[in-house]
Formats: sequence, structure tokens, C-alpha cells
Amino acid sequence: MKIKLGSFSLGPGASALLALGQSLGTSLAGLASRLAMHATTMAAIASMLVYWLGLEARHRFPAQLSNGEDGFRFDLNCFTALASASRLLGACMDGPHERSAFKQSDGNEMEYKGVQYDKLSTEDIKGQKFKTMEEAESFYYAYAKVMGFGVRQNYKRLSTITPGKITSLRLVCSAQGQRDVERMTNKKRVRRQKKETRFNCPCLFKVRYLNNIDAYVVVGFITHHTHPLAQAHERCLLTPHRSVQDSHVALATSMQRVSVKPCHTYEYIVNRSGGFQQVGFTIKDLYNKLDSKRREILLKSEAETALAYMRGKVATDSHFYCKFSIDEDNRLANMFWRDSNCLHDYTSFGDVLVFDSTYKTNPYGKPLVLFVGSNNYLSTTVFGFGLLIDETIESYIWLLETFILSMNNQKLIAILTDGDQAMRRAIEAVLPGCPHRLCTWHVSKNARNHLRNNQALSEFRRCMWEEVTPYGFERRWTTMVNRHKLHNKDWVNMMYEKRHLWAEAFVSGHFFARMRSTQRCEGMHSYMKPYLKSGVKLFELVLALDRGLLRLRFKGVLEDFKSNNSTHVLTSSLRNLEHHAGIVFTDSVFELVRKEIIGVGDLIISRTF
Repeated sequence: MKIKLGSFSLGPGASALLALGQSLGTSLAGLASRLAMHATTMAAIASMLVYWLGLEARHRFPAQLSNGEDGFRFDLNCFTALASASRLLGACMDGPHERSAFKQSDGNEMEYKGVQYDKLSTEDIKGQKFKTMEEAESFYYAYAKVMGFGVRQNYKRLSTITPGKITSLRLVCSAQGQRDVERMTNKKRVRRQKKETRFNCPCLFKVRYLNNIDAYVVVGFITHHTHPLAQAHERCLLTPHRSVQDSHVALATSMQRVSVKPCHTYEYIVNRSGGFQQVGFTIKDLYNKLDSKRREILLKSEAETALAYMRGKVATDSHFYCKFSIDEDNRLANMFWRDSNCLHDYTSFGDVLVFDSTYKTNPYGKPLVLFVGSNNYLSTTVFGFGLLIDETIESYIWLLETFILSMNNQKLIAILTDGDQAMRRAIEAVLPGCPHRLCTWHVSKNARNHLRNNQALSEFRRCMWEEVTPYGFERRWTTMVNRHKLHNKDWVNMMYEKRHLWAEAFVSGHFFARMRSTQRCEGMHSYMKPYLKSGVKLFELVLALDRGLLRLRFKGVLEDFKSNNSTHVLTSSLRNLEHHAGIVFTDSVFELVRKEIIGVGDLIISRTF
């Protein structure tokens, strides 16, 4: 039977490619069914091949709209084969315990030696032999899943002769036994009691190893239950039959590194599997598995794990620098680190430093300090990171001294901060005479909060931006204070005392690399926001900072590529000068220089030959 896709027309050769997909999908599907022990792997390979062949067909033979009668005819058997191969992966995800000792019938009910599971009796199973303990466990887990109940291990005995060899095993229903009476009647219990899930269920499966036949023999098999069994659509929720595969854990971990939440990753897995019942685990299972993996990494304390990561960085980066201090309780107090690229960037662009902190927004209650500057593309570059125990003058002095020491004592030309008092005192102590400017964005924000009068706010901004001489500033400031009666306003008096740190009339004579605010740090703060929530470990915070650095540096690579592989369109009357500027300067700086060149060119009204 054939079906015509009248709305699409594909080029010649697609039939051969799709026929290849049919043969490969069918062959792999058949092989997977015959080799059930490796069904998951083979089905995954078949699914990936089918997916790749579909992409290849769309890439090589792009579909185009066609209203003619010569549309491409597609064999329906090919559709069936590809769909069957894709469904195999979902079928094999039902659980890790299905094995080749049993088969699935057309009625979707499992059989054991020709007898359906729901028809098995004690006489059918008692006395049956299994070559290995794994084979016996696989049978009972598969039986329990089909019947609709969970399984847990109740008893296991090991051999005294052969280490690790199991001689006896008893598996029971998850509802076996009952909850401790003392826990049920404890009136001092704060949390509410969970619902009862144990009902003294007698169902069990017991095997024993016999040396004379070298096999495991079933010595106990009870099928009776004292509770309702799970229905077919509920069996995927039975705890013993849920399992988060390593591939899904790896996927969720990779997604977390790029700020994709596990709940969104779970939705993607559900969509790829064809429904919630085909996934094989719940979203809570995924969260628990990820948390378990985190605990495996963080075997020691958070600080020790982070410091071990820093030591590992030294092995691959000979110029990596990390320094930390400890408090009187031998706990991590302050820490600073930077890599060789930070040192290189500071050597080239370390004239002006933006010094900012997150004000204890991280889960440790410690300020995370960023050392940021501007590179030759006028883009943000990071010089280092610091994590402090508090925001005292002593902590900031330690951090600044460590920073300068790590940069081979290269001094700064200027520095910008957000106005923190302890930070300003530390700068005066460590970098005396270094021009210091307050973030204009923070100054404007504070002015809006303290000057409720719009006219007073407008005059304050004129004092900050429009006056270019100290005399002009003093005159306008006095006029503002007298007009709006601000003589007794503490914030106004404080800002006047610090006028040399924010008013254009006092800072215009210093070089600040076109920077007036600490907003360059906000980009890193916004990226770090998902990693500063409760529960994030120090080690994970350090990794997130490293990823933020990689992202910033890759932007630099893109800018280099665009600059080195393109030329500017010359638009001014001074073509030679503009062309030379395009060669010497980066794209961002060139646009600033070109404006000046165009302005100068417009002044030329005639030429002398």
C-alpha cells in the first residue's frame, strides 16, 4: 500500500535514503527483540539512526510546495518501520528488570513458560530453578510490575565460604508488615502522620541456593494480597519499578549548567518519551537523583571541595592564583581567585577598575565581590572574584591588597565603586591618591529616594552633570540648597562632603575609560542570580562563575572574528584617515573615532591643491 504526499515534492534520491532507513530500522528492531538483554542499547541506536536519517533527508532533499500530480510517493511500510523503531526506546524504558526469560503476549500480559502471570499459582513456581540470583530477581520484579505491586528485600543471607555469594533471598510485597505502634501513637510528633502503606501483606518470593544442582530454587511463593493492586495506568508509579537512568541524570545536569531547571528538563523527557507513563520515573525522583549526585561530589565540607577544585585548576593553569584566610574556628573566612586570562586582561586593560559586591545576596550571607573593567572593545572584562566573611574595612583591605599582589603589584589609574563606606575607606588605605568615582546610577537612585521634590531633583542632576568647574558647582549647589531649604537634610550634607567623588566638575579631569557606573557588574550579577539561591553550594557557585567567564570571553572571540574578517564602509570626506582608523581601532572604538572624523571633515569647506 502506498500513500501520496501531494503537498510536498522531494528531489530524486530520497527514496534510496529512506529505504536505507527502513532496512536499518527494521533490522535493528528485530535484533533488539532477539537480544532482549541489550534491548535498551539497540533501541536507542535504532532511534538515533532513524532521527539522523530524517534530518539528512530534510537537509539533502528540502521539501517544496507543489500542486502537481508528480508528488513524491512514500512507501507506507517505511513509515511503519521508522515508527516501530522509535517506539522501541520507550518500550525498553519501562524498567530495568525485564529479561529474556519471559515474553510479552499480544494481550500485553507477561507470560512465564506459557502461563500468564495473573494465572500463576504457588504450584507453578515453587521448585522452579534459576541459574543466577539476578535471573530470579528479574522474574519476580517483572511479575510484580505486571500484577501491580511493589517489591522490597526482606531477608538476604550470604555464603560463609564464597565471599559475596548469596545463598538465600526473600522478596516481599511493599505492603508487608505494619508501622511501629509507638510511632503511630507518639503525641509529641510535630509533623503530621503519613498515610499507612503497610497492610500485613503475606505475598512473598523466596529462593535458596543448592550446591548439588548449582542453581537457585524457589522454596516459597505466595500470591495472595491483603490490599488492592495498582491498575495498569498506575503501575508506572510503583516505587520499586521507577528508575532514573544515567542518561537522564546527565541530561538534567548539563541543562542545569545553562540555567535550565530540572522541571523543564523533565517536561522535555516526557515529550520525547511519548507521555508521563512512558518515562519510568517522576519529577521527584529526578530531583532526588540530582541531589544524590551532588552529595557524591561534596563528600567533604563545601570549603574543602571548592579549594580542592582550585588546586586542580593550578595543574592546568600555571598562573592561576588563589588566596584565602581562615577565622579563629578554622573555617573559611575570605577568599580571592583569578586565572591567567584575568592576569593578561588586567595587564592590558587594568587602568580602571570597577569594584562591586552582591551585598550578601548569596546563600552564605557573604558579599561576593567582582573585579571588572573595560577591554579594547568597550566590553566587560573580569579581573577576579572575591568572597568575604563580612563587609568591614579590614576585609576589604585584605581583598584589595591580595588583588594588587596577584596582579604583580600593577597599580590602578582610577577606580569606581557603588558608594559603600567601608569600601571607600579600604581604597584610601590601600590605594592612596588613586582617583575614586562613585557610581552615578546609585547616586541618581539615592537622590530620587531623598529628594521628593522634582525641581530639587532636577537641580541636583544639573549640579552632577552640567557644571564642569568647581566654582560653577558651588554656585549652583548653594542656590539649590537655599531655594529648597535643604540646609538640615543629612543626605544632602553628606553628598556635599563627598562631591569630589561624583560631581562632573571634580572628576572630569581623570581617566575612567568612559565608565560612570558599576552597571558592568550587573550583567554578571544577573547571570549569577539563579546560582545565588538557597541550597547552592560554594563549589557550584565557583563553577557558575567559571561558566560566566567563558561566556564573556567567547563574546570577545566573536568580536575579534568580526573585526578581523570585515572592513568598514568609509563615509567621511577624510577617507584615508578613516581607513587608517578602521585598521588601528576595534569596531566599537572606531565608531567613536569616526564620529570625530566626520565632524572634522564637515568643517573642511575647501581644499588647497
